[in-house]
Amino acid sequence: MATPPTTSTIKVALAGAGWAGQVHTLAAAAVPGITIPAVATRSLESARAFAELVGGEGVGIEELPAAADAVVVATPPTSHADIAVAMLERGVPVLVEKPLACTLAEADAIVDAAQRNGVAACYAENLLFAPALDLAAAKRATLGPLKHLSVRTVQPTPDWGHFADDLTVGGALFDLGPHALAVLMVLAGEEPVALRAKLDSSRADGADDTARVEVRFASDLIAAVDVAWGGEVVDWSAQAAASDGVVRVEFQPNLAVEFNGEPVPLASAVPSGSDVDARVFDYGYQPQLDGFVGVVKGRGGRVAPVGFGRSVLDMICAAYASAGQESAEVPLPFPGPRNLTPMQLWKG
Repeated sequence: MATPPTTSTIKVALAGAGWAGQVHTLAAAAVPGITIPAVATRSLESARAFAELVGGEGVGIEELPAAADAVVVATPPTSHADIAVAMLERGVPVLVEKPLACTLAEADAIVDAAQRNGVAACYAENLLFAPALDLAAAKRATLGPLKHLSVRTVQPTPDWGHFADDLTVGGALFDLGPHALAVLMVLAGEEPVALRAKLDSSRADGADDTARVEVRFASDLIAAVDVAWGGEVVDWSAQAAASDGVVRVEFQPNLAVEFNGEPVPLASAVPSGSDVDARVFDYGYQPQLDGFVGVVKGRGGRVAPVGFGRSVLDMICAAYASAGQESAEVPLPFPGPRNLTPMQLWKG
C-alpha cells in the first residue's frame, strides 16, 4: 500500500499537455500545497514547453512518476491504461481523465492494479463535483419517483490534439458520453438495467458524431441521452421530472439550476480573493483535484473511484454494441466482449 506524503506540500506530475492537462494545471493553482514537478507527453519538446510554464521539468512518459507523489493522467485515451497501470504497480496514486480507457479489459486492468496494490485510483469526471449538479441533485432528492429524465451534451466538433486525427476508438459518444452518463446516474438515483442506442456518422473516418441512447432503469424509467458534435448551439443540460416537481440544470452555455420553472440561486464557489478562473471551481475541476489530493495525503476527500469510470465505459460499450445490432436492447452490465473498442463493437 502506498505511504501518504508526510509534508504539507504534494508533488503531482502531469501526463498530457493538451486541453485537459491545461485545465488540471489551473485547478492545481487553486489547491493549496500542490507543485507540478514534471510534465510528460509523447513529444518531449511539448512536455518541456508546457513544463516551463508551470515551473516543472519536461520528461518522457516512461520517466513518470518523476519523483512525484501522484500522477494525473490527461493524455489521449489510448494511453490511459498503460500509464495508469504502470503507476499503480509502482505504488503511485493516479487521477485518470475520462473516458477511463478504450476497452473494458483495459478498465479492468486499472481497477485490478489499484485493488491489488492498495493504491488510490480516481476517475476524473469534473461535472460530478460541479456545484450546479450538487444543487440539482439536492432538489431532485425532494421529488418522488421520476417520470422523465433526459440529458444533452451537444457542441461543435473538436479539432484539436488527437481529435485532428482519424478516430478509431469512438466518436462523440465516447468523448461526450461520459459527461452525460455521469449526470444521468447522479439524477436517476438508481441502477440502470439495460439500454438501446442509435449512432450516426457524417465523418470521413466513420466515427459517430450523433448518438441517442435510451437507458432503462429498475423502476422501468426510460431516460434519454442525446450526444452530438456539430450542433450550432452548445447545450449541456439535464432535466428530471416527477409528479411533484421538475428540476433542470444547465452547464453550457450558462450555469443555471431551475426548480419548477423558477431559478434557484447558485452561490459562487470561488473563494474570496482568488485570481483563478472561476470556471475551474464552477465546473468541478478544483474540488475534484482537491479531493484527490486529500485521498493521496491520507486525510480523505470526495472522489470518484475508477470503478465508476468503468461503469460509465460499460454503458458506452453497450450503447455501441446496441447500435451495431439495429438498436436492440442490451442488458447492463454489458455482457459482451471486453477486449473490443466501442467502434469495433459498433462496426465489427
